[in-house]
Amino acid sequence: MELINTKIPPLDEALGGGLVEDSILLITYDTYSQGWTLAFEILKRRIEEGDFGVIINSVVPLSMLNMELKRIGFDLFEEGEKGNLGIIDIFASFYGIKYREPYIYYTDMDQETYLPKFMSLYRRMLKERIKDRRPIGIQVTADGFAFLIGEERELRNIQKNLATKENALLHEKRKRPINITLLNKDRASQRYLSWLSLYSQYQIEFRPQEEKVEEKMFIRKSPLPNFKPTTRMFKLENGKISII
Repeated sequence: MELINTKIPPLDEALGGGLVEDSILLITYDTYSQGWTLAFEILKRRIEEGDFGVIINSVVPLSMLNMELKRIGFDLFEEGEKGNLGIIDIFASFYGIKYREPYIYYTDMDQETYLPKFMSLYRRMLKERIKDRRPIGIQVTADGFAFLIGEERELRNIQKNLATKENALLHEKRKRPINITLLNKDRASQRYLSWLSLYSQYQIEFRPQEEKVEEKMFIRKSPLPNFKPTTRMFKLENGKISII
């Protein structure tokens, strides 16, 4: 398994060296945190290295998501037009939003048909757009999926998806992905968080500090031998992140 740098040196150091390919990084935060932006900073830097972004959106219309991302200098539609990312829009699939952009994938979905249709859309994207590039996937967000289809159903879908990924690892020769899952803890149960933590090889938790710009950043989990749990300070200011 290849070790992939996030291209954010203090983050790679805190993780024990970087991200193992085909791993899952779980980023948890609360209502007032900006820690979720770290996922898109990683994606921005990996795109510069030639990787391909896969945004899996379940929580808001894309115009709203893009408005938030522009604060950190990331434009979904611009990167899509450049051929640097594709979007699997679960939100649009459930609520009948129709986009014209060819890099936005959606179809009619409901709770019963979500997983097979999602897998079909991903396979299409893999063939049409990702090809031989490494996918960097961001799930926006795990709590959004749980709201749409229910926590219990989503946990079972995650297990099925893990089995599919294992088969792909054994039988397909292509660059393996990095997967980043975002979870707002204020919108999900502790039980759901516990399961997601089990399935994730890396875990970072953000906690805002009252009356301070900086947030505490707890690097809780990594599979690498040089890793030890540690704390950093995280700040988003003028569209740029810093990890101290």
